[in-house]
Amino acid sequence: MTAMPSPVRDPGLARLERDLASAEFDSGVDAGLWRLVSLDWPVLVVAITAGDDRELGMRLDVDGYPVTAPAGQPWDLARNTPLSVQRWPTGRTAETVFHRDWSPQNGNAPYLACDRRGLMAHPNWAGERPERAWNPNRTITFYLAEIHRELGNARLPDGHQ
Repeated sequence: MTAMPSPVRDPGLARLERDLASAEFDSGVDAGLWRLVSLDWPVLVVAITAGDDRELGMRLDVDGYPVTAPAGQPWDLARNTPLSVQRWPTGRTAETVFHRDWSPQNGNAPYLACDRRGLMAHPNWAGERPERAWNPNRTITFYLAEIHRELGNARLPDGHQ
């Protein structure tokens, strides 16, 4: 009798789990910058703290991680659905990142060089903004830190978590 081959584990999942268990990720959790809500490969759901100390849910498609950038969208954690545009963050840079005239046509993606859809729409960003652009050496913590930075002065409308 031959043994059944064990299923091959996705290397992206293995890398993501390592990154989520890292001291770098944990330091953001400990500082109250973000928290892990769930991981159901290839979907990662996190909550990121905005400037008003309220949480913005984000659903990230991490298929292809880390070679491919995460593809994020604001997420209603209570309903487990996309967050309505009316409940997106407002104030200063938040409105340029959660771009009401660009993001909805692009999977509600943040308008950033670390996001898959942002990079697909603007391939020049990788060369023009390398310090903010995703590359395969980045970790999920980099992505979360970029979103958190843009939410630093943001307010979340009433009805948020």
